[in-house]
Amino acid sequence: MATQPLSPFGLKLQLEATSNETIVHCKGKITAENSEVFQRQIRDLIPESHAQIGTVTRRIIVDLSNVTLVDSTGLGALLRVWTAAQNKGCDLEIANLNLRVEKLVEITKLDTVFKRARLVAAGASAAALPAVGEPLTALEPEEAYQQAFEAGMVVHRAHPLNCETSIPALIGGAVMPNQRFYVRNHFQIPQLDASSWRLNVVGLVERPLSLSLRDLVKMPSQTQFVTLECAGNGRSLLGPHVNGEQWNLGAVSTAEWTGVPLAEVLVRAGVKAGPSEVVFRGADSGKLDASSEPIRFERSLSIENAQASEVLLAYAMNGEALPIVHGYPLRVIVPGWYALASVKWLTEIDVVREPFRGYYQTETYFYEWQRGEQVVREPVSLQRVRSLITEPETDSEVEQGELPIRGVAWSGAAPIARVEVRIGGDSWQDARLVGERKRHSWQGWELIARLERPGPVVISARATDLASRTQPDSPDWNRLGYGNNAIQKVRVDVR
Repeated sequence: MATQPLSPFGLKLQLEATSNETIVHCKGKITAENSEVFQRQIRDLIPESHAQIGTVTRRIIVDLSNVTLVDSTGLGALLRVWTAAQNKGCDLEIANLNLRVEKLVEITKLDTVFKRARLVAAGASAAALPAVGEPLTALEPEEAYQQAFEAGMVVHRAHPLNCETSIPALIGGAVMPNQRFYVRNHFQIPQLDASSWRLNVVGLVERPLSLSLRDLVKMPSQTQFVTLECAGNGRSLLGPHVNGEQWNLGAVSTAEWTGVPLAEVLVRAGVKAGPSEVVFRGADSGKLDASSEPIRFERSLSIENAQASEVLLAYAMNGEALPIVHGYPLRVIVPGWYALASVKWLTEIDVVREPFRGYYQTETYFYEWQRGEQVVREPVSLQRVRSLITEPETDSEVEQGELPIRGVAWSGAAPIARVEVRIGGDSWQDARLVGERKRHSWQGWELIARLERPGPVVISARATDLASRTQPDSPDWNRLGYGNNAIQKVRVDVR
């Protein structure tokens, strides 16, 4: 028997090899901060071919007995190393899950994936996942701001809270940790008590409903990986200047959402014949100016879009109860659409016959262009295709030679078909897509480039989706500053 210590940041790994297995004893936390290193070190243990398996090791065991925390990104790392081993024909077991990880596995439906693993109760205690429906402590505006600041968010406004994720933080796992997920609010965060909260389903329905959170949790659930993006993401880069929240490029994040399909709730309510739209009403409200009457944040979808099975009423985010700043206790998730459609703090669903004319439906969230003597308007809906370079950082110094260029790409219309990278004025090169193509969540990509000449150079990246939509060279300027998906350019200095 031989042992060897390994130490990714925040996690200690002790390697134990016997004649027929390799055991990796893990101690500490598996999180977004160390998931990449963790995956790499476990993958290095997996034999390259079926022929080697019999001679190198019969199986690999990842022992989590002394792991105190696995966040959603860490869970994704475990899934990816397990999948990598299966693809090589190697038997890899995830052993001794603690209670919190077992709960994550259950909520995210990964119990079917890890069915070959030895799920043995851990001896060490761990913080249990809060039960969905357990009331969360009210979050005051100052506290919400402080939490965002401490998480390293780029805060644009404290009241109401609006903050974006820093570009370097966008690299890593499949999802963004909850505390780093961008926040877009129009009004102050409402204080809702889950024990008295109800979702009312009214309007053109046979059976009006008043559902508690516990009622919803008991219904059939789905879990989806979905990228949300503010329609104004990139507004600060438009010229001439456009009024509104001056987002850079970090008003986008991906999470793992769990909840009830909207279609399930509409079926239970029994939608009558003749409706045109479904209106979603949030509990957040306020005045647009000193003289106006208070209004709520409300948005609608066509009855066809609302009845699509992909629309979700989410009560969990990344395996935890939905955080207050992200819509606790319930929010809408509309995959593929800009996040304006994903109403937070949902309290009412109203099935209506006539097109909805609320402020956030008709007075904002539309593209507007001057075309000759005409003003042309088009509603904001599907996310435009876009890629972001997350590594290297802009204005950073890099060494001559090989340079990893990495990023994420997404589109509301279709999965990403390809991402291309250009170094300076050279030809476009195809980047490698990381993992399988994804319908509603961002796609990782990378290219190992060679930089031979010292001095400044501009790196560009553009994405094309399977609907043949490609990022434009320059922004599509419009009066309200929505949908800027122009090719991103990152300048670096080569030493």
